[in-house]
Amino acid sequence: MNWIKVSIETSEQAGDIISSVLVDAGAAGVQIEGGSIPDAKGDEYGEVPVCEQSFKVSAYYGETGFSDTLSFIKDRINFVKNNSDISLGLLSLSINEVEDKDWTENFKKHFTTFRAAGNIVIKPTWEEYSAKPDDIVIEMDPGMAFGSGVHETTKMCLELMQKYIPENKKWSVLDVGCGSGILGIACAKLGADNVTALDYDNVSVEVTKQNAERNGVNIAAAQSDLLQNADEFKYDIVLANIIADIIIRLNRDASDFMNDDAVYIVSGIIEDRLSDVKSSLKQNGFEILETKSMADWRALAARKADA
Repeated sequence: MNWIKVSIETSEQAGDIISSVLVDAGAAGVQIEGGSIPDAKGDEYGEVPVCEQSFKVSAYYGETGFSDTLSFIKDRINFVKNNSDISLGLLSLSINEVEDKDWTENFKKHFTTFRAAGNIVIKPTWEEYSAKPDDIVIEMDPGMAFGSGVHETTKMCLELMQKYIPENKKWSVLDVGCGSGILGIACAKLGADNVTALDYDNVSVEVTKQNAERNGVNIAAAQSDLLQNADEFKYDIVLANIIADIIIRLNRDASDFMNDDAVYIVSGIIEDRLSDVKSSLKQNGFEILETKSMADWRALAARKADA
């Protein structure tokens, strides 16, 4: 199987925005090339000028459904063009086919063991790691499914779900848009009694199953368009690390799958869409408990307003 590499030349200032577009389109992460180099001499006033160089953001996608992915990327780039007040650079887009072996080796260079949140350590399957006594180590091979734990959106979810673990009771988790399964696996290792993971993408479902088995935890993973194929069960934590538009869709039905005191954690929201997601939550009977921020990304924890 081959992968398709999408590269966009942009300005360094707009790098985060273009990265978010590619991640929202389903990439597991992005690769950055180039950037600015300061002139160490400075000028007569001591100011250090910035010499702009080529700045390129790249991401990899599977061949299946790529035409839809490309349409999404182009639509979002046009939206950014029409709504941004910063320099965006060339915004030239290039597409190249990459052999599976080349993609895998490149990914392994950039994905190494790291502490994601609290005691949770993410370890690639191909690395060795000497765990500390309190470490919760999750072995991951994300493949082409989103969720290596590196991205800010995943880190914020990991932080929030640890904060809102129910005390003195068995607890259950529903992860909508599970990607690699990282959030569900973390919950299972933190003591969740029942974990269900759903994703529209069958590749993500299979990757989640494989990663769950690799970590010795039991997760019920299934293909589903949001909650369409979810069992009639009420959970203590519902997670959704996706994008704003999909979260807004999910908000209409999420409470039907939540216990009265359950916590609803959503992430993958860029700052410009935060107010839209907050308004949607309130319209659908939720009260917002807190907002987390990392770089240009936001995550929310909410609960039923009448709980």
